Amino acid sequence: MRPAVKAAAPALVVALALAGCSANSRDKAPEDGGGGGAAASPSQVSTDEVIAEGTFPYNEHKGEVKIEVNGLTVRGDLMQLDYTLTAGTPSSDADRRPNLTTIGASTSGSQIWLVDMENLLRYKVVEDEAGGYLQPSVTTDITYDEPTVLTAFFAAPREEATAFDIYFYGFDPIMNVPLQEEG
Repeated sequence: MRPAVKAAAPALVVALALAGCSANSRDKAPEDGGGGGAAASPSQVSTDEVIAEGTFPYNEHKGEVKIEVNGLTVRGDLMQLDYTLTAGTPSSDADRRPNLTTIGASTSGSQIWLVDMENLLRYKVVEDEAGGYLQPSVTTDITYDEPTVLTAFFAAPREEATAFDIYFYGFDPIMNVPLQEEG
């Protein structure tokens, strides 16, 4: 492949994924190219439905964060995870401008992992062509005791996948979250 074509190929993949024109490759493993390297445009996220949830301590058990999974949906080559995060005000040492690092998010790498226990596969957040993860930035502002709606993208899973254990920000997993097909 010529250098100009090599450089243009990732941009074409991004454009196709954003336009929703890519074919589904759910039958491929994530390490074999199952899924894409770019985000599809998220639809309006509905927080009416909660398909799984968990509450976890943070700030040395001085506060609790509630995470509600609102959707885990296959969209072509990608899987979209929509969730609501509500960080309670800690009993002491509350940050004046809280963000995702306040609850313990690492400042680098994928913050969310999906584990397909049926097929023994782990999925990390996909990266764009510049190496940026398609997940909320750790500097995303949150407001104590107010829900924050967030979205992350992963490679589409194998056809036989039906549920995932989701690991958010180093907390214990939310188990057996059902996979939904786009309707």
